[in-house]
Amino acid sequence: MKVKNLDGKLAVIVGGSSGIGYSIAKQLACHGCQILLAARDVNNLQKAADKLSKVSSVPVNIVSVDISHSPDIDKLKQAVESLAPAADILINSAGAVSCGKLHETPLAEWKRLHSLNVEGLVEILRVLLPAMRIQCENDKQQRHIVNIASAAGLMGFSGMSAYSATKGAVISLSECLRAELSRTPIGVTTVCPSFVQTPIASKVQIFGSMNNPKTEQRIQDMFGSDNLTPEKVALATMHAIDKNQGFLVVGNKAKLGYAIKRLSPYLFEKFVSR
Repeated sequence: MKVKNLDGKLAVIVGGSSGIGYSIAKQLACHGCQILLAARDVNNLQKAADKLSKVSSVPVNIVSVDISHSPDIDKLKQAVESLAPAADILINSAGAVSCGKLHETPLAEWKRLHSLNVEGLVEILRVLLPAMRIQCENDKQQRHIVNIASAAGLMGFSGMSAYSATKGAVISLSECLRAELSRTPIGVTTVCPSFVQTPIASKVQIFGSMNNPKTEQRIQDMFGSDNLTPEKVALATMHAIDKNQGFLVVGNKAKLGYAIKRLSPYLFEKFVSR
């Protein structure tokens, strides 16, 4: 989907009030898309919409949704239908992260992460995708879906089992979806960034024996270690949309780690077990 031809297209950004989602929304707005931001906190949504309105003249709409709450997904569908027959670009950037060893992470936390990172994504796709397919048949126009996963879904590290399991699921379901849509004009891109400097860094819940000041500091250091900003991820994502790139790893450390894992699983295991 050529990003030079986005004037008037409807871009729906779930998780668009901050971080990667907001930065992608900003790029899309500057390329002429009308914007629909979706997130839980209506105050943060309004602040994000106000900021976008200062950098672009495109319409910016907001809808408050909790993607782990099924009735809210219907609100999102209604908001889309009020603006266009279907989304032209769908960015799925909402999610949550936590840290803890497998046996010390409460089952309720496993379920919470799965509900937000996997089930919420599936619900959004199940609700919005049919209209996108129908509209593609009607107007023969290209459309695109971006699912934000994580390098943690590609590589397993100690204390990340619950989170990594959900992001691994996002990668797999996105690959399946791309195959299912390969005969349609709808592209699918899976984005796997390294640790990104976003507000989520200060919201990481830590469980069990890892819940200590040393781990807290290590997490903060990791989020800043790769000098990876939401803006850099957004620019890479725009390029991937333009080229209909199916899979994108962003961040030097993520690229290096994934290359080592593929070329020498033994060396990778030595590295992560240090």
